[in-house]
Amino acid sequence: MNNFALSGALATAPSSAFAELRERPRFWFPLLIVVVSTVALVAWYYNIVDVDWLKDAMFGNNPNMKPEQRAAAISMMTRTTFLWSGVVGVCLVIPVILLVQALVLFLTAKVTKVPLGFKHWFAMSSWVSLTGLLGTVVAALLLIMSDNSQIGPGVLASLSINELLLHRPMGSPGEGWFQAINIPALLSWILMIIGVHTWSQRGWGFSAAFVLVPIVAIYGLWAFLSFR
Repeated sequence: MNNFALSGALATAPSSAFAELRERPRFWFPLLIVVVSTVALVAWYYNIVDVDWLKDAMFGNNPNMKPEQRAAAISMMTRTTFLWSGVVGVCLVIPVILLVQALVLFLTAKVTKVPLGFKHWFAMSSWVSLTGLLGTVVAALLLIMSDNSQIGPGVLASLSINELLLHRPMGSPGEGWFQAINIPALLSWILMIIGVHTWSQRGWGFSAAFVLVPIVAIYGLWAFLSFR
């Protein structure tokens, strides 16, 4: 099964996709697709957004900054600074997140006696990250349909709980946490459960606990730090 066929199988017959990945684990194709598409979206956003409006929205009413800190931040951030920090951030953050996720899965597999190596779990993390393309497409459509350039960066996470339901402003407590809970992430967790079920040949309860217990622990700690 080539990479394009595997991508289609992941959406239509995920068990067969994971069976293929068990035999031939690989990760470069989905990793590059996700990084390149996200870089393109971020670059597009920072090329069209009203930068003066964005700086005011980010720093203008931040109660945690002194006036001189606020003025320094506003003067330092330019369109070029936003653009390159966003692009470099994507290129670094996405692989690191996938590596950490794979490490958590690998350690969980060690504890639960699922005899697969780190490469398998990094392959799983990379392939399920393709669900993020759904958010990228929706964000791109929203940018196309926008009738002005005063667009908050939340558009880049347009399928998150925050953007769909809560609309918490930038910098407010828990805003990042609610941005991280999104439809693509939920779909990726479902795919990981199917993958663990396929690879371990154990029950659905075991597979769900394998994936969700570490996620609940990590998001619980994040919530504690965000809302205290």
